[in-house]
Amino acid sequence: MKTLVSLLFSAALLAGCATSTPEPAPEVGHDATRSITRIELVYNEQDQLSVMDGGGSAIMGWAGVFGPVGTLVALGVEVGTRVTMASRIERRSKEFTAAVKNSGAMPLNRQFAEQLAARLRAGGREVKLTPAARVDGELARMQAPGFEPTPGYSTLLVRVTTTYGAPDMTSSFKPFVAIEQSLQDEQQAVLHQTTHTSDLEEPAYLAYDGLLQDTAKAQEGLRQGLAGIVQPAYAGMFGEDERPRLAGPESTRTAGLEPK
Repeated sequence: MKTLVSLLFSAALLAGCATSTPEPAPEVGHDATRSITRIELVYNEQDQLSVMDGGGSAIMGWAGVFGPVGTLVALGVEVGTRVTMASRIERRSKEFTAAVKNSGAMPLNRQFAEQLAARLRAGGREVKLTPAARVDGELARMQAPGFEPTPGYSTLLVRVTTTYGAPDMTSSFKPFVAIEQSLQDEQQAVLHQTTHTSDLEEPAYLAYDGLLQDTAKAQEGLRQGLAGIVQPAYAGMFGEDERPRLAGPESTRTAGLEPK
């Protein structure tokens, strides 16, 4: 797990995300967050799917069985694959992202945002969905480039990271997702920050080519991981709902799609 998370941060670096350790979230009780009734949920519009491996081989420790020459050969492979890791991650990530996009399926980021918005609405809140460029900066200072908060709304910044990762070149690729969110009041003071992750055992792909050729099933694995985060993401911000609250007749809107 630690190896996979390290690989995830490597991919985040290539995608323009921060890799530094985030500052602790502010200590704000649920009473403060529960008072929020209007939320603008800002999410990264474009899916950025990552495919990564840590290079090397899980059987490196057995190289000595084949004698000095075998050890040198194995060591050369080990070093070589780690040196080329960054370029391999970048190339494969672009290929996989393009293949999934061309499949015509609903983007993962948008679907997660809509699911989280529906959960917020079920808690009695009005939600405005706003797609934007990928949120950047470390968790404590996340911001969406070009985004201007809507007056009268608190802001919920959400960054979605979706990846297939393997600790080395001989292990299977498995789905892993991470959600970073920052809830800010109308004055943009941070009320809540957190990261939620979900790693799954299936679907697993022994080779990258198999992953690339099975985009529908691979995307579904990531989708399931994201779906499992919706309730923890909500409860972390507001706690469990104490009683039903009434929402307005148009409690969920997507920026740019409102009726004129």
